[in-house]
Amino acid sequence: MKIEDLITSLVLSSRITLTPWESELTYSFLDQLGRGTGFTEKQATVAIKVLTKYQHSLSAQFKQDIGVFLENPSYKFPFRKLNTMKKMSIQTHGVYGRAIKVEFPFNESYVNKIRAARPTLEDATWNKDEKAWIFPLTENSIQFLSELLKQEQFDCDEEFQSYIDQCDKVFDEIEQYAPMLVLEQNSPKFKNISPFLPELSTNEIVAAMFEARRRGISTWSEEVSQALCDSNAHPVIKEFLETDPSTIFQCDSEKFSIDCISDIIEHLSPCMFVIPGGNELATLKSSYEFLTAQGIGNKDMSVMFRLDTAVDAEFNIFVKEKQLNSPINETTKVVFVSGKIPKPVLKSNIKFNSIVNLGIAGVHYTIRDFLGFHENLINYTATKEKKDMFFGHL
Repeated sequence: MKIEDLITSLVLSSRITLTPWESELTYSFLDQLGRGTGFTEKQATVAIKVLTKYQHSLSAQFKQDIGVFLENPSYKFPFRKLNTMKKMSIQTHGVYGRAIKVEFPFNESYVNKIRAARPTLEDATWNKDEKAWIFPLTENSIQFLSELLKQEQFDCDEEFQSYIDQCDKVFDEIEQYAPMLVLEQNSPKFKNISPFLPELSTNEIVAAMFEARRRGISTWSEEVSQALCDSNAHPVIKEFLETDPSTIFQCDSEKFSIDCISDIIEHLSPCMFVIPGGNELATLKSSYEFLTAQGIGNKDMSVMFRLDTAVDAEFNIFVKEKQLNSPINETTKVVFVSGKIPKPVLKSNIKFNSIVNLGIAGVHYTIRDFLGFHENLINYTATKEKKDMFFGHL
């Protein structure tokens, strides 16, 4: 009689009561055997110890002494050898082309680290046939695995090590690789950009930083930061330019007048203004006065919503009299929305370089979703309103 058969009988027996630990252990053995996977030598030793404890009960069940099977055990499946190798290597992959193969004996700590990092690792997957984790050959994967390699002393092949060395060199000499804004002879210049991109169109530091922001360049030298600090720009603008574009920027409307964001409107148009519900006319009028003072003409503004005439006809009259009902076109600099994002805005494919949110009252999920992942979002609201914000990442 095979040891696997005895373990199966022990687990399924209704006459034998196992301790919780024995029950969990033998059920895991049964699951393993059901998948055609043999014992390791250590598991076999433990299995015989458990069977020996219940030898008399099993002998009574089989109506024969099972002691002989425990003294000279035989097995259905060959012993399984545990993989003790901890290695990272590059291999050919049918989907990725080239991938990183990570092998190690089961280690819950390693697995938890991989699972925790998965949102940034594109598509890290467990390959049960190769008994290894497979990572796409990307910068994020290399960075993560490089740290794991150093902390846990994995071996790695020469090819993967060369990728690690290349990434380390780039990070050590980031100023030689990352597109960034620098000062050369006191004039702002782009560095490490494609030769096909146009050069800066200004020598003024604040305008240059806004132009960099529009082009997706958010890295600059310490000299540029100092020049911004020494400039005459409004403190709000300085803080805004030092903030990551993907971060929602809060400007306290009780502390600063809306004029403080004039440079944002000038340099990051087209701009969307979100008008809160409940006080649309007053908010539109004050915004209109601010924008016209910035030199933006009526035909460059478009109000993309109307109110019920029976409730607030004055709002619709104001829009008509000021000719703020122009359709969106290539010259549009400001678009007003409220409640939800109208279909004409979505169909226009207009690219807003900034969004000024003036409040959250009456918000629709289309605005919440639209603003949640938009760069250069400015919440120009009272600080107390910030607590109630629930757009996207707030």
